[in-house]
Amino acid sequence: MSLLLGIDLGTSYFKVGLFDASGGLKGLGRVAVNKTVPASGRCELAVGEFWSGLRHGLAEALAQAGALSSEITGMSYSSQASTFLLLDANDEPLTPFIVWLDSRGDPVEPELDAFAHTEIFRTTIGFAGLSAQSAVTKWRWFERNAPSVWDRTRHIMTISDYLTFALTGERVGDASTAAFLALYDLANKQWWPSALQTFAVDRTRLSTPLRPGSPAGRTNADAAALLGVPAGIPFAVGALDHHAAAIGSGLGRLADMSISTGTVLAALALVDEPEAQPQCFHGCHTDGVRFWRLAFDPNGAGQLEDYQRRFAPERSIEELIALAAHASAGAAWKPGAASDQGAAVRAVLERVAATHQALVCRVTGDGTGARLPRSVVATGGGARSPLWLQITADMLGLPVVLPACVERACLGAAAFAAVAAGCHATISDATDAMVRLERVFEASPSATALYRDLAAKSIAESG
Repeated sequence: MSLLLGIDLGTSYFKVGLFDASGGLKGLGRVAVNKTVPASGRCELAVGEFWSGLRHGLAEALAQAGALSSEITGMSYSSQASTFLLLDANDEPLTPFIVWLDSRGDPVEPELDAFAHTEIFRTTIGFAGLSAQSAVTKWRWFERNAPSVWDRTRHIMTISDYLTFALTGERVGDASTAAFLALYDLANKQWWPSALQTFAVDRTRLSTPLRPGSPAGRTNADAAALLGVPAGIPFAVGALDHHAAAIGSGLGRLADMSISTGTVLAALALVDEPEAQPQCFHGCHTDGVRFWRLAFDPNGAGQLEDYQRRFAPERSIEELIALAAHASAGAAWKPGAASDQGAAVRAVLERVAATHQALVCRVTGDGTGARLPRSVVATGGGARSPLWLQITADMLGLPVVLPACVERACLGAAAFAAVAAGCHATISDATDAMVRLERVFEASPSATALYRDLAAKSIAESG
């Protein structure tokens, strides 16, 4: 058996998927990310936990596939953004991974914030502003508060940069995740000297960003001990998780835009130019010509898990969604919904769908919704619920496309691996062969009208 390895470096879970060249999922490992909170505002992941989690996930995937690691012919990743670690001159970690959720960068220094709101920053980087969770603000924290660590730092690597370097020896990363670092010049496809100077970061400390999906050598002799894969496997740099999941969902072929229901909610589309839009981010696409545009909201699918923990610990998520199927549409706008579990859960699903609607409008750059896409494709855990997808279609007034593979970020990474391994000539060829449609959820005109009337009434009453 010839297998393609796609690793999804998620915030809550690492997922390790093994696929054949036609996109069939042969084995999957899913491992909770054991983050720690050593102090208020901190969020870290030990390097040892990183590797042990990935090894466990791969072992689980191989067991499901009934395969050996020697049957892996290519590998790549999809990745969370902005999570990083610092390394010394011997490439030994000086820190654990500082997870993007970590907010030790608070407060953002005024001069950094001012620079990040300039027009030149916005047009060069593709977004505006910094937060306490931005990587560069946390690098400044180390410089100010842990100078002994910062002075010994010779390399700064994102979580995916480190995976690439540790397994191949190549100091490269991908331009898709690099776009979140507030340092990457989208038009010139390189680190931006003005940003490096302002944030006091030496270019030599950073990995070189490559076009997402580009081959990046082969696994080295350390790969067996670190991950459990043999040396010599072709490796491709991957992409931001939302970007990789969109690719693994057939973006551009099955639908015009992707939406994600996971740890965060997101909407992503491909654009010809990275023209900055309010509260949107941009990054390089796999073709080296177009760009992705992303809007997200951190209040994601955890809303449903939070409801379960607080009000229905005796029920599974699936049981709660089944109850919601019996509740009438519009529960999110009905004051008495909280007293009925089915209605309360449906209200959560509708609120998430309403957020997706706002994100889709933000990505189009048109708050009126007049320039909505023809269809959207769904990714993330919420895409496993037919009810949730139907509510989303009704809320958007658009068809919602469901691809056959449930692990779309892993599949997107496997498509990159397929090209590095020579299974397919291009990423487009790979996704044509590997991504298949399962179902389309058509919007109900009456439900769409109801949601729009309720939303308009709520806005009028609050105004």
